[in-house]
Amino acid sequence: MAFLRWALAALVVQAAVFSVIAQDAEQAQVVAELSISDVKVVITGADGSAISTLTGTYPKAVLANPQVPAAGSIDVSLSVKKGGEAFKAQQVMLMLKSKSLGLAAYAVGKLKSGSYSLSINAAAVEKQIGKAPGEYEATLLIGDPSTPKGISYALGTAELLFSGASNAPEPAAVVRTAKFQAANNIKPEIAHIFRAPEKRPPAIVSLVFAGLALAPLAIVILYVPIATGVNFKAWSAAPLAALLFHGGLAAMLLLYLLFWLKLNLAQTLPLAGAGGLFVAGSGFVLLSALSQQRLKKD
Repeated sequence: MAFLRWALAALVVQAAVFSVIAQDAEQAQVVAELSISDVKVVITGADGSAISTLTGTYPKAVLANPQVPAAGSIDVSLSVKKGGEAFKAQQVMLMLKSKSLGLAAYAVGKLKSGSYSLSINAAAVEKQIGKAPGEYEATLLIGDPSTPKGISYALGTAELLFSGASNAPEPAAVVRTAKFQAANNIKPEIAHIFRAPEKRPPAIVSLVFAGLALAPLAIVILYVPIATGVNFKAWSAAPLAALLFHGGLAAMLLLYLLFWLKLNLAQTLPLAGAGGLFVAGSGFVLLSALSQQRLKKD
């Protein structure tokens, strides 16, 4: 009886451990969000010297429409963190979007010594979208597949000056976004014609075949226990041991379900080992009781 009491206590502890592991798995799925710090924006001149140096704190804008010389640039540096620790994000970009045309040019950040640096100038904008002087909206874009939400930091606006000697053409109307292109430049909407769905058989036909598919399962549940002589008379030999044995089997099935839904292999194997020992011990006690009962009858 002492062994049975210990086995019952082990079953209770096992169920509690399953519950704790499942809660830990749910908490582990909570993903830390991205954050940025040490944001610095430098407007440089043609000789590379800094015209102005600004520091920003997300989400407060830092640029108030300064002029960027044709040979100058906008240099941005920042640190990216995830959960309070330095993090290498998959995407760190600086976007300059023309307020008059809606076209955008991009600069990709480079990671060095734990800090990202980005730089863009009029020549890079010309190469991507053409010669489009005027005001630009500067935005930092940070994202990573491991986080559900990225960061879009509007730094403010800046006026880009282009070189008069540049031969780059102005952006054509056909490459402008729908928001800024002329109404006569919008192409007609394409209306797709989809094929009419094929005629399906009545619902009763599907139900009949579904019933036929489930019929073998019903046979297994109803006929096999009767044909093999399955009964519950042996429970009287060791009811507590039988309860622990079948409860252990049910716990193992629950563990398999948790493994399918939440747990990984490293979490599942120790629990499966402990559960297997418990099922083996309670099964041994149950079989011993059944054997003693048969010996008494003989």
